[in-house]
Amino acid sequence: MQMVWKYIDDLAGRGIEWYYIVELLFYWSATVMPYALPISVLLSSLMTFGAFGEHYELAAMKSAGISLQRIMRPVTLIVILISIGAFFFANHVIPYANLKAFSLIENISKKKPAFNIRSGIFYSGIDGYSIKIGHKGGENESELEDILIYDHTTNNGNTKVTSAKTGKMEITPDERYLEITLRDGSTYEEVNAKSRREREKMPFIKASFDEALIRFNLSQFQSGDLREAGSKNFMMMNVAQLKYTVDSLKNGTIVRREEFANNIEAKYYFENITLDSANAAHVKDDVLAYLNGPMSVRAIQNAMRIARSNIEFLNQAISEYDWRDKMQARHAVEVHKKFTLSVACFVLFFIGAPLGAIIRKGGMGAPVVFSFLVFISYHVINTIFEKYGQDVVLEPWISIWAGTFILMPFGLLLTMSAANDSSILSSEFYGNFKRIFTNPFNRKKKLIDEDTAAVQ
Repeated sequence: MQMVWKYIDDLAGRGIEWYYIVELLFYWSATVMPYALPISVLLSSLMTFGAFGEHYELAAMKSAGISLQRIMRPVTLIVILISIGAFFFANHVIPYANLKAFSLIENISKKKPAFNIRSGIFYSGIDGYSIKIGHKGGENESELEDILIYDHTTNNGNTKVTSAKTGKMEITPDERYLEITLRDGSTYEEVNAKSRREREKMPFIKASFDEALIRFNLSQFQSGDLREAGSKNFMMMNVAQLKYTVDSLKNGTIVRREEFANNIEAKYYFENITLDSANAAHVKDDVLAYLNGPMSVRAIQNAMRIARSNIEFLNQAISEYDWRDKMQARHAVEVHKKFTLSVACFVLFFIGAPLGAIIRKGGMGAPVVFSFLVFISYHVINTIFEKYGQDVVLEPWISIWAGTFILMPFGLLLTMSAANDSSILSSEFYGNFKRIFTNPFNRKKKLIDEDTAAVQ
């Protein structure tokens, strides 16, 4: 449902068939598996062994000489099979489901682009144009205000722009064209002058109009097959594809760093000049002393301009390297996430089974509460450390495996406690602890009551 509300604007008003929506929900349901499977293993193991303890079945098996490890052995084999299946599901099914889902939602959003043009946001879905609408209203939101259309079809940048106060947007009956009727507007177009004198003479052409019609070809949106796959990102790749992409990103970063070093070296290359003692005596420390007043000012201005240009060049290089590092980290994080789902099922089983044997409560009461607390803790830890990995604060493998490493000692501790019949989490333990804590106050209260009775 979170995905539905996230993309509700792309789905509503497209006039698509209902089975596309059902198919989209089916693909999205696969992405829930990394959350549903671990907590399912945790809850089911906790409920099963909790029910064994509640009905004294564990006590009967232990009295017959069967240890807890032997009782857990058959279920452990099942969890191992589940973990292996979870890896193949995460490595093959989830990437394919993500690819099909996002391709479907992208094609759906393009089916009727008129509905995707939002107020106050530039829309670039139509090739060669950028459209911005100040306000949409009227029937089917066809009445427009404050219209701004940039024409990039000439490949000369933003050299032609059309603005209008009001207008009306309609799609032709055959859905081949989007027509926008503009009212009370103007068109500005820069002249591609060859010399400065021509640019000063006529910098741009302006044409005003009372009403004009612009027609956009929508043939690019009439693919007919909404299931056609688009480009892939890290969420749509398996382990082999992710590793190949990580290697490509590493090699690309190395090449870009070498190119950057060569560019900097070419800019600041100085030829070594050897001077004899006679000429060296006449060399001045202040280079500007060789220039007169106007020339020294011009030299300073040129130096400042070059420095600002180099600073901008450095900032762009830093931004590019940060982006490359983060993209590399995102792909590496996805590689490790394929394996953590399997290991998480295994670790949470060794938390749920002994925890159920300790608390000795079955059903949907205490097991649900304990499962919720354990899984929320695991999920919060994973989310925090995964963010660190994506931001290149930690190594990807550390950020993804941190939650598992933190919970693993608790699983071992609970297994040992359950094997030794520990009652640290049982209601009797806390009842005894409560009595130990309240006995001194009860004894004191009893003495006061006895003294009061004796006085009376």
